[in-house]
Amino acid sequence: MKILLTTDWWTPAVNGVVRSVTLLRRELLAQGHDVRVLTLSSTNQSYEEDGVYYLGSMSADRVYPGARVRLLAWSRWLKALASWRPDVIHSQCEFSTFLPAWQLARRCNCPLVHTYHTVYEDYTRYVIPSERCGRAAVKEFTRLVSGRCDAILAPTNKVTGLLQEYRVSCPVYTVPTGIDLTAFRPIRPEDKPALRRTLGLPEQEKILVSVGRLAAEKNHGELLRLLAREPADTRPLLLFVGDGPVRAQLEQQAADLGLVDRVMFAGMVPPGEVVRYYQAGDAFVCASQSETQGLTYFEALACGLPAIVRADPCLEGVVENGVNGWQWKDAAGFHQALEVLLSGTRNDSLRAGALATAERYSAGHFAAQAMQVYSEAIERRRTLNGGLPAGVPAALSGACFFLCLWLGVWAWQKGLLTDLGALQAWVAGLGVWAAVAFVAFQAIQVVIPILPGGLGCLAGVVLFGPWYGFAYNYLGICAGSMAAFGVARYCGRPLLERMFPRKLLLKYDGWLGKKSFAKWFALAIFFPVAPDDFLCYLAGTTSMGWRQFTLIILTCKPFAIAAYSTGLTVAMNAILRLL
Repeated sequence: MKILLTTDWWTPAVNGVVRSVTLLRRELLAQGHDVRVLTLSSTNQSYEEDGVYYLGSMSADRVYPGARVRLLAWSRWLKALASWRPDVIHSQCEFSTFLPAWQLARRCNCPLVHTYHTVYEDYTRYVIPSERCGRAAVKEFTRLVSGRCDAILAPTNKVTGLLQEYRVSCPVYTVPTGIDLTAFRPIRPEDKPALRRTLGLPEQEKILVSVGRLAAEKNHGELLRLLAREPADTRPLLLFVGDGPVRAQLEQQAADLGLVDRVMFAGMVPPGEVVRYYQAGDAFVCASQSETQGLTYFEALACGLPAIVRADPCLEGVVENGVNGWQWKDAAGFHQALEVLLSGTRNDSLRAGALATAERYSAGHFAAQAMQVYSEAIERRRTLNGGLPAGVPAALSGACFFLCLWLGVWAWQKGLLTDLGALQAWVAGLGVWAAVAFVAFQAIQVVIPILPGGLGCLAGVVLFGPWYGFAYNYLGICAGSMAAFGVARYCGRPLLERMFPRKLLLKYDGWLGKKSFAKWFALAIFFPVAPDDFLCYLAGTTSMGWRQFTLIILTCKPFAIAAYSTGLTVAMNAILRLL
């Protein structure tokens, strides 16, 4: 399979996104796939090297340290990737490389899969003072991104739940980022003193290891406050591995709390050396609640370290109390976990539990899950395309319209359209098949727009009379509405982008973000003023269930159908009287 990975971050940067993408690329290449990467250059020059395509960019350090922004030019390297024609594109970032990823997916008619690495709600305070406004902005932005994707990967159930709250318009899969178990592994207890000497760490101390960027959202300050509350004679050593903008602040806080001799800062460590610090520790600690992937948790567990961490939904099924560590919610919980650790009575069982958990997050399993999502997205796209050009929905609609036009000409030539009595007699002569054909036509034209819906309702009343006409209209339109909902539920947002004008999609996209979507949808179905066929498709891309959708259609459609039928019949009779 030809797979294009796109990311704003790439080596030599060190963060969770880079670790995830490089690991995925390595595993996919090992499986024999043709994998290329699209990322940002560290200069304004674009180039290609070893299957990695670098787009010219400029520094955005003022926004985020180390960040870069793509120069807005369609590079020849993008043209080269378009000519390569990937089978699937897997985007990792929502900013600079997302737009070219989406453009390439459209040009190559291949699915766009996206991994939602970052919970942006935890970062909006840097630019938007209001938490409520920040959350609303993130929600709308995320829905905008999801509307252009065929599938989204969420690293944890926490992120999956958040995306469902946002009401994103594409399928979401929980796929934890894997780790390289060959690189992260435990050492024998008897080898630990020598390793600590090498790293300049005390040999006999109990050491708590915290790995990651030193930033406000990581909540390292809480670890210092909790450590200060522990008895001085049994207080373990806290080792921070990593660097960041709040390091000086943390050093000052440690001094203010009298922890200068109990806290060490290793600073930035080369990626290949991080494992040695895990191996030198006795437990892994973390107070962050902004994690989406939890890679450091998996790495620590793979090295046999029990985890003593702040309770967080992203750790569901990862850190299990008493099995491989503890999740604490307050100071008492932290103290109790630390007491068990310092006693040493459960070290062997905790170590075994940590290693068993890590096995579930191997790199190979991670790549296999990603491949499963790719395959499903490709199959959905293939089903959607049906092996035909992108204009198939419009072509089918046009063909059905011309068929109706031809039938109209034929009926005119037979005199059926100039004599209402003759037309009704001809329909009556067809017996039950006339009703079956009309119900089927009404259902089909909800799924494939042919004629304005009001004309169909009018035809039902004219051909079968007011009562039977209403009944046949109701049956056909309800059946078609359910079919449209089911098709959209299976095919997703890409189908809507093919069938309906972009202006219409953008107009009603705002409804998707409302918790009261079902109420607005029901009102639109009840009153004959909205594009209800389109809204049935739109509802199919939401979390609305079949039972709720069916109930709304069956109870709200009668009024709209009756209004169309009655209103147009009165209008037609008035016109005929004038003629």
